[in-house]
Formats: sequence, structure tokens, C-alpha cells
Amino acid sequence: MVLACLAFVTSSAHKHREAMEILALPLERVALDLPEPQGLDVVAVAREKARSAYRALGRPVLVEDTSLEIAALGGFPGPLVRWLLEAAGPPAIARMLDGFDDRSARALCAAVARDGDREWLGVGRVEGSIAREPRGRGGFGWDVVFAPEWGGGSTYAELAPAVKNARSHRRLALEALKRQLTANS
Repeated sequence: MVLACLAFVTSSAHKHREAMEILALPLERVALDLPEPQGLDVVAVAREKARSAYRALGRPVLVEDTSLEIAALGGFPGPLVRWLLEAAGPPAIARMLDGFDDRSARALCAAVARDGDREWLGVGRVEGSIAREPRGRGGFGWDVVFAPEWGGGSTYAELAPAVKNARSHRRLALEALKRQLTANS
């Protein structure tokens, strides 16, 4: 069964911990220096990362990529959110929307498992909004500015990890992936 032997290719200890909690599996974390595909389609980015990771390791892999699509900016930054965070930090994401009435956003995650030519995909989407300023101490990345519609106005970073992980875009993607893996293995 592929689930039992997946190498989760990520440099993020946070993502690794969340994935193990969500999947209830002991995943080996492998930090590879892979080419980072650029583009605005998070599924295409994750698929390319999975192909690269499989070529590098030669065994079943799991990769995931996230996207923060801001409606007022036509979906920007999307999967490029990592670079925006590195360049300007979470406060810049909140400030970018000053002057816009629409602060709605969508968090997406694409999780891809690959074993040779076989590929499984899970996608998770959570609608929400961008806070006017960073709030909260939990989570990582852009969690301090994304408030899921089901969160009562709290950002991901203000929610307890168990609450966030119960309904996050990553959880939805990993659960969808797990269903694919168990149905098609």
C-alpha cells in the first residue's frame, strides 16, 4: 500500500507535523532541493514537484503546495505566495488590500502522491478573507492574515491547531488524497 511508504517531500516541519496529524500516519520527511515550478495553477505546480521528487528519490512520494488567491487582485499571489512572504512578509499581504472593499480570499492546497507513473491528487479549498492586519501566534506562513469563513472572524493563527486542522485547506486536500489512495491502491 502506497500510504504506508510515502516520503513527504517538504522542508517545512510545520507542514510535516500537520500532514502526520491529519493523515494519522508516520510520514518520513525528506527535504530535497527541488526546482520550484512557477505558475498560477497550484495543481500544476504540485504535480511537477511530485514528478521531480519521484525522479530524485525513486520511491513513492507525497508533495503538497498551497495557494492564497485574493479576489481583489485577480487571484494573485496564488502559488507565488511563498515568494511574497519571503520578500515582504504577512503584513504586506494585509496592506495590499487597503483601499479595496473586497478582502475575500481562497486558500487552496493540492496534495499529490506519486509512485512511478501512478499519480493521485487531492485538492482542498477554503473560502475566507484577508484580515486588516496580522493576528494570532499559531500556525505559520500566511496563517496570521487568512480568516476562514467558518472561523468566526479568527485567522488560522488565532485558532487552536486542532480546530484549524479539522477544516483547513490542507486537511481537505490530504483527506481527498487519502480517499484516492485507499480506493485505487
